[in-house]
Amino acid sequence: METTKIRIFLVDDHGMLRSGLHHAITARPNMEIVGEASDGATALKLIAELQPDLIIVDMHLPDMTGIDLTHQVLAAWPAIKITFFSGDANRSLVDEALEAGACGYVWKQGKTDELMTAVETIMAGKLYLSPEVNAAVLQEYRKSLGKKETVSKVVPSEREKLLLTLIAAGQRNKEIAAHLQISPKSVEAYRSRLMKKLNCPSTAELVRYAIREKIVSP
Repeated sequence: METTKIRIFLVDDHGMLRSGLHHAITARPNMEIVGEASDGATALKLIAELQPDLIIVDMHLPDMTGIDLTHQVLAAWPAIKITFFSGDANRSLVDEALEAGACGYVWKQGKTDELMTAVETIMAGKLYLSPEVNAAVLQEYRKSLGKKETVSKVVPSEREKLLLTLIAAGQRNKEIAAHLQISPKSVEAYRSRLMKKLNCPSTAELVRYAIREKIVSP
């Protein structure tokens, strides 16, 4: 029985890089490239037609940022998974990517095989951050913790841990609501209470908390 392949769309303005990724990805029996684009506008038109499972996007495109593209894609097609493949591992950009709904952030200086691992991890419903990116995230956590006074450790409940796991997997409120069998409005309230309880002012902070506390694996 033929295995269903992961349908991937590439967005990067460097033709040689796309060519290299195309060759590496199509060599995998469980993956295929269904389209590619060098700019955001072209990508959006083709994505509407092709409906890929996952998009690999660079942070910096000629006409918009990868963040802008992510917002527009997920607003229209929330089931599509997105991972960044970028040479810029700045923490603020990683934060923005996670906030926008990306499920992965892979550093371009790594090996191509790592991107394949990221694709499989994300399609399995998990978050993927390159070791270099994850190390920077955890280093920032250690710095911030060192600046705070010692306080009683807040322990999330099992249901809150489940919510953290779903958020870290890049699921949106509608998907989480279906999983927990509650309304999207309840998910939003649940998420808001959890952010307040854990002192995490953003979704990216919740994801970092989940990684640091080993609730999810990066």
